[in-house]
Amino acid sequence: MGIRGGTGVARYTRDLADCLHETGVSTAFLDGQDGNSGQSPFRGLEKAYRLVRALRPWRHIADRPDAQGHTGPSCADLYRTAHVRYKTFGRLTSLHADTPPALMHWTYPLPMVLQGCMNIVTIHDLVPILNPGLTGIDPGRFERLLRELVTRMDRIVTVSETVRRQIIDILGVAPDRVVNLYQMVDIDIAAVMASSRIVPPGCLIHVGRVESRKNIARLVAAYARSGSHRPLVLVGPDGDDRPDLSLPDGPGRLIRLPWSSRLQLLRGLAEAHALVFPSLTEGFGLPIVEAMALGTPVITSRGGATEEIAGGAASLVDPLDVEDIARAISELDGVDKTQGVCGDLVRRGHVRAEFFSRRAYIARLTAFHARLAAR
Repeated sequence: MGIRGGTGVARYTRDLADCLHETGVSTAFLDGQDGNSGQSPFRGLEKAYRLVRALRPWRHIADRPDAQGHTGPSCADLYRTAHVRYKTFGRLTSLHADTPPALMHWTYPLPMVLQGCMNIVTIHDLVPILNPGLTGIDPGRFERLLRELVTRMDRIVTVSETVRRQIIDILGVAPDRVVNLYQMVDIDIAAVMASSRIVPPGCLIHVGRVESRKNIARLVAAYARSGSHRPLVLVGPDGDDRPDLSLPDGPGRLIRLPWSSRLQLLRGLAEAHALVFPSLTEGFGLPIVEAMALGTPVITSRGGATEEIAGGAASLVDPLDVEDIARAISELDGVDKTQGVCGDLVRRGHVRAEFFSRRAYIARLTAFHARLAAR
C-alpha cells in the first residue's frame, strides 16, 4: 500500500476495504512500515537491531496517530522484522492487540498471525511453486510459509477457481476452507476519459510487469511477425528479469511506458485497438476484465486462470506458440473495433465484465462474511 502507484495486491486491498465500508463494516489498515524507509545512515545498526527484534516471538499492536492525525493500529517495522524472523528461524510472528478486531484479513501471505480474532489470508496464486523459474520468489520458502499459514488461518480466500483448485490439490486444504471471491473491477469511465492521454489511440497494448512471466519476448516476436502497423505499447514496471524487447525490422513500433497513473493507464486501455495479454501464468489477470469493461477486445492465453476469467469473451492463444499469437493479432488488426470479430468480442466482453462488477463482488463478499458470522 505504500508503493507509488501500488500493485495488483494494493488494488485488491483498496477494493476490499471500499466494499466492506460500503456494507457497513468498519476497517483499518495495520501500519507496520519502517519509518526510516532505508534512508538512515545507520542502516547496518538497524539491520542488527531488526535481527535482535526478530528473536521475539510476539509483537504488540497499539493505536497511534499517523502523519494525517488519524489513529489506527500500528507496530513499527513490523513487516520487515516478521520476514527476517521467518527467514532466519522459520517461525511466524504472533501479534497481540489491546482491542483485537473481529477479523484480520491478510491480503497477501505474510509470516504473521493475530491472536484473539479470526484470521483470513488471500492467496493470489501459486506461481512460485508451480513455475519457480518465472518469479524471483524462493519457491521452497514460499511453499513452507503457505503450508504453515493454511493450518493457522480460519479461512483461505483466493481470486479464481483455477487457484482454488490448486490450493486444494497442492496444499491439501479441505475444499470448504477455501473460498473464491474473484476480484472486482469498477471503473469511472468519465474520470478515465478526462485524464491525460499518454498512449496513442488505436494501438495494441499490454498492461503489467515487463518480465518473462508475462511472456513479453514471445509477444514482441509475434507482434513483429503479424506485420501490424499499429504501435505495441508495454505499460508497466520492470519485473524480476529483463526480457528481450528488441524489435526486428518491419512496420511496427514498440513504446515502453514504465509507469502511469491508473486513470491514464485505463484511458490507454479504453482507446487501444486490443489488449494483447498472452501471459504464461496468472492467478486472475486483472487487465483482461478492465479491457472488457472499457470496450476493448482481448487476446489472452488458453488454459488456466486467463481462460477462466475471459469466460468465452476473448480470443485465446497458445502462449508458447509465437505463430498463434501473431495469427490472433492479425485477425483483429485490420478490423474496425466496433465491427466483425472485434465488435463481437467487445459485446461479449461487456457481458462478462458484469460478473466482476462492484455489485457482484459485494454480493459474494457479503455472503462470505455471513457464513463466517454463522460459525
